[in-house]
Amino acid sequence: MVKAFPVLALLLVAATGRAADVYVARSAAVIESGKVRSGAVARMVDSAVMAATGKQDISSAWRSLVRPTDRVGIKISASGAPVSSTHAAVVSAVAEGLVSAGVAPQRIVIWDRKWSDMSRTGYGALSRRFLVTSTDRAGGYSDDDVVTAAVMGRLIDGDRDFSPAQAAEEQTSGKSHLSVVLTRGVDKVVHVPALTDHLSSGLNGAFSGMVLDNLDNWRRLARPPHYGDPYLAELYSDPRIGGKVVLTILDALRPQYAGGPFPEPQYVENYGAIYVSRDPVALDTVALDLIDGFRKGAGLPLLAPKLTWLESAATIGLGVTDRARIRVVPVQGPPPQP
Repeated sequence: MVKAFPVLALLLVAATGRAADVYVARSAAVIESGKVRSGAVARMVDSAVMAATGKQDISSAWRSLVRPTDRVGIKISASGAPVSSTHAAVVSAVAEGLVSAGVAPQRIVIWDRKWSDMSRTGYGALSRRFLVTSTDRAGGYSDDDVVTAAVMGRLIDGDRDFSPAQAAEEQTSGKSHLSVVLTRGVDKVVHVPALTDHLSSGLNGAFSGMVLDNLDNWRRLARPPHYGDPYLAELYSDPRIGGKVVLTILDALRPQYAGGPFPEPQYVENYGAIYVSRDPVALDTVALDLIDGFRKGAGLPLLAPKLTWLESAATIGLGVTDRARIRVVPVQGPPPQP
């Protein structure tokens, strides 16, 4: 079994005695003909980040989370491109907010697992100002940064320990290697997942997007019948993974409630929301309720029975699942810029 990291868990467990706040900025007007309006999205992101940090301006908000000397990663979700990936407008707002806080553009790293996915997401404009890369372009997976679990997985091409010379044979391993972007390329992370369901973990959000997307040989850690329990929770508690996340911003502008994390446009809702929280458990709990609401309306099975890893995360002190102690706080966006 993956070993939990008690130091981080003990630091976070103190937060579970009080309410967890999840801030939401929502506007139906932000989506027009299936496309998002970048200016409106930026104002929503800024408002939610200021609310989550308790600051009156966006520069102060980001300065409360990062320093100018930090290399700040923005981890996105690109596997649903171009239908249900993290919107470039959300990432642009985050990156420009970091710049306003004194982080140089060349110290801002936008990444996900595969460049083939990212190339379909429309990040070309951002690559002219910020470092846009992917794990498979930036060196793959670390030799030294490894996690182990008492469950074997079949290695495939792209996994660190896969041997092309033995491709005809079934290769298995109980190890997973961490992305070099995460371990060596960034000091702090702003996680910006796109809200979708997930065939392996049930939900793509704060946990799945940060853990599974940054590991090779991840398939063994999230599959039926456990769907990632307890591995998602225990791995997120690793200081090299969840320990680097300073804020999670959930892109629910156009959430996808079935077929995820891969693109299935028939299951996309024009919802127009941005959720922000420092509590990843509360955020995924709120996200689950939203996705299951869409699934119930479509006559699909609910995802909640699969997400037992949320309770495991709460048990080791990573956040709050008790809905009575989760406050979803609506955020009023600033007026449009002249």
